[in-house]
Amino acid sequence: MEEWKKYVDSNGDFQLGNFIYRTLNDLMKNSLDMGTLLSSDQQKLRAYKEQTKKLFKSKWNEIAQYLEFTDMIEKCECTLDGRDVYCDICRGSRYKTAAYLSVNQIQEIGTFLNVVESSEMADKLHKGLMKALNELS
Repeated sequence: MEEWKKYVDSNGDFQLGNFIYRTLNDLMKNSLDMGTLLSSDQQKLRAYKEQTKKLFKSKWNEIAQYLEFTDMIEKCECTLDGRDVYCDICRGSRYKTAAYLSVNQIQEIGTFLNVVESSEMADKLHKGLMKALNELS
């Protein structure tokens, strides 16, 4: 049940695009397998499989467009050069999770938002900022 935990990149960040893409792919494969069991006519089976593949690919593109529009995912580098080969970064989904959704970014945002509630945290951040500014000058 915790198969979603396998969808992490080399930095340990969750790969949202790949997770949704693979989930849809698995559903499509199960649907195709069911079609194979139910059909003895090869022409109908071939037409069913093509139609099913188109439907699932179309649904993935629709979901990906929404996620890209909301900046949750961004196009992978493999789409920029126009190649249609398997990519180790996106694992075939052609999208990767937006950088601001990485674990480090979310923790950093949480730290700054919590400053409002904790004067101790605000003091630490202020001291760190002053130290960094002093090192630059």
